[in-house]
Amino acid sequence: MANNITKLFTDALEYYKVKDFKNAKEVYDKILEIDEENVEALVNQGVIFKLLSENKKAYENYINAININSKYTLAYNNLGNLLKDTGNYKGALKVYSDSIKIDPKNYHAYNNLGMVYEKLKDNNKAIQSYKEAVRINPKFAKAVNNIGVILYKQKKYQEAVEIFKIALKIDPKYYELYSNIGACYNKDKKYDEAIESLNIAIEKNPKNGGAYTNLGNVYNKIYDYKKAAKLHEKSIELEPNGSNAYSNVGTSYKYLGQVQKSIDSYKKAIEIDPNFVNAHFDLATMYLAMGDYKLGFDEYEWRFKKEEMFPHIVKNKDIFSKPMFKGSEDLEELKNKTILLHSEQGFGDSIQFIRFLPNFKKKFPCKIAVKCRDELKELFKGIKEIDVLTHRNEPTPQFDYHLPIMSMPKLLNMKTKKDLPKENPYLFAKKDKDLEIKSKKGHLNIGICWSASVTGESYDGKVFDLKYFEPFLNNDKITLYSLQVGPEKEDIKKLGFEDKIVDLTDKLTDFSKTASLMKELDLVISSDTSVAHLAGALNVPIWIPLQKVPDWRWENKGEISPWYPSAKLFRQKSARSWESVFQSIYAKIFSNFKIKIK
Repeated sequence: MANNITKLFTDALEYYKVKDFKNAKEVYDKILEIDEENVEALVNQGVIFKLLSENKKAYENYINAININSKYTLAYNNLGNLLKDTGNYKGALKVYSDSIKIDPKNYHAYNNLGMVYEKLKDNNKAIQSYKEAVRINPKFAKAVNNIGVILYKQKKYQEAVEIFKIALKIDPKYYELYSNIGACYNKDKKYDEAIESLNIAIEKNPKNGGAYTNLGNVYNKIYDYKKAAKLHEKSIELEPNGSNAYSNVGTSYKYLGQVQKSIDSYKKAIEIDPNFVNAHFDLATMYLAMGDYKLGFDEYEWRFKKEEMFPHIVKNKDIFSKPMFKGSEDLEELKNKTILLHSEQGFGDSIQFIRFLPNFKKKFPCKIAVKCRDELKELFKGIKEIDVLTHRNEPTPQFDYHLPIMSMPKLLNMKTKKDLPKENPYLFAKKDKDLEIKSKKGHLNIGICWSASVTGESYDGKVFDLKYFEPFLNNDKITLYSLQVGPEKEDIKKLGFEDKIVDLTDKLTDFSKTASLMKELDLVISSDTSVAHLAGALNVPIWIPLQKVPDWRWENKGEISPWYPSAKLFRQKSARSWESVFQSIYAKIFSNFKIKIK
């Protein structure tokens, strides 16, 4: 009988190797018919059940094995893995802890314990568990790698590299570590080192799809989108179910101008992983750039699940702890309710989307409270639909529902640009005597802004050098006024333009002041930042130099914006090249105002 069982185990293993799980399960059935208390067969069959997505049967097998032999640690390990993979983290912690009680030197259990703590976002306990696994087995490279992964997630990229290198010394054939090291260098903007490490990863294991997509990410960062796309495509060829590769190649296609291929790639990433937050968000921006606001704003709601939004949600937990307004609430009951509209991202976002408030209040008869960023409060005082107005450093007013300001168009069922509110301007400036400018016939007063928020998306692509305005400075028919606040205003001194550019920004203490100055100007030329949105909202003539593939708000072609009738868009012909953009601006100054820029 023993010989027969041994042969059956061999047969089951052969079926398992070729992924014939159905026959493997049936072989284990035969073993258990012979010996119903064979814990090895129970546990192995449990693995098969899990692979067949029969989790309940897998659970029963592991429990039966533990009841038969309470010291069989492999059953605990597999049961813990099952609980972890099905989201029962509390149960997994207990099972792994029980395994460690039975065998305090079970370094695999400590490693698994660390992975559960990671899922629970308790990185300190995760690292402690991984360190304990390494203390027991100093050659356990996997646990060392896991410490490095946590450091990577914590954005401690150089520390992570050092840990990965230690793991590599322990196990020189752990080739995935080269890929991890490359990913760290990429995040740390050490692109040459990243490429070198990832090429080694691919050389060592040409079938490592993850290494190809990591290398593709590097080439995305250095703007070589053709090469990036090929690498991501290779990753997909090797690992067809790799959602990251589809999402990443979608980004490559986006910047190559292959819109449909980009959309299809993001959709495939979501098909593989329905909860892939960044793929949903990137898909939203593609739809929005095409002017498909229905699909775009539906997908745009995923922004609140982005990692970058978590600090904002935690900081404003008094707001997010109450229900979000869904638009399906009873309209009669709403008359006695208050909806709190709140700023969520940059200044420009709030300025752009506050236009929807009048239409929103018409559709939903309720009291409107607005909590905006401090510098916007004075500007928003002129909006009559606001019943209560506070800024972020003031107490949150009483409210029944909250609504992020950029969710209004979705609730208004905005489908196309034709649904944009028609009011223009929709923001207004109070006249400020300290910011008055005397106008002279035949003379142009131009406000300029050349940088953007460093925390905003695509910062590098949006900004350009102040030097491009130098040809304006020697023309006696033009006076430039700086609208650039923040550290970048120091560029004026660095280039020796103090006597040539009028800098009143010390007086621009909030957006209401900036609006007052803008209304005095003949023209504003600004990078893609809040200054551009403010000018558009005020209906002040605004010219916006744009990168080749700009933010979704400006769409991908055309000189006009449906959002701002006073805006004129100047687009790059070649990525990262501003020369032709400003040549077009100089020419437009001449054609519109008969002032020649040399």
